[in-house]
Amino acid sequence: ILCGNGASELLMAVVRAAAPEKCAIAAPSFSGYERAVRAAGAEPVFYELSHDTGFGYETVCDRLSKMTVQMLFLCNPNNPTGMLIPHRLLKRILEKCRKLGILLVGDECFLDFVKEPEEYSLKRSLSGFNNLFILKAFTKRYAMAGVRLGYGLCSNRKLMEKMELHVQPWNVSTMAQAAGIQALTETK
Repeated sequence: ILCGNGASELLMAVVRAAAPEKCAIAAPSFSGYERAVRAAGAEPVFYELSHDTGFGYETVCDRLSKMTVQMLFLCNPNNPTGMLIPHRLLKRILEKCRKLGILLVGDECFLDFVKEPEEYSLKRSLSGFNNLFILKAFTKRYAMAGVRLGYGLCSNRKLMEKMELHVQPWNVSTMAQAAGIQALTETK
């Protein structure tokens, strides 16, 4: 799904479409998750990332077992800490979410700035997991903040169809389309 109002609108759309009662959000992490959750009438449930453990996500699976949430936000690399989540841990968290019936929203908007981003991406798990939504943005990688062009990747067709009901029908302007197409021609 493509959105002309950036990743922020996609956050709102995925929360509204999934209609969770409670959503797990790391602290510290991007404040837009809480805003999207509250705007959709859901309750944010914060779990602390400890400075003592380098703000890592190693305890997420254990914590999820004790929470009653329907959605989990993971920012990789985390904003504002910059900490990366290794793929083996991402996969473990994703499998735990599937087992518990939790939709994992993986925010990879800053991942393109990491050396070997594919090593940390959830993209290779899209086809095997119906409970995964990946958030990406042209804003960061292509320095197009004013254009407000974001996109989401998901193999769950029903979720995508519901999301389309929560974004404007003609939400990508001609200018944003042209900028996005041109950006995709960049090789490095």
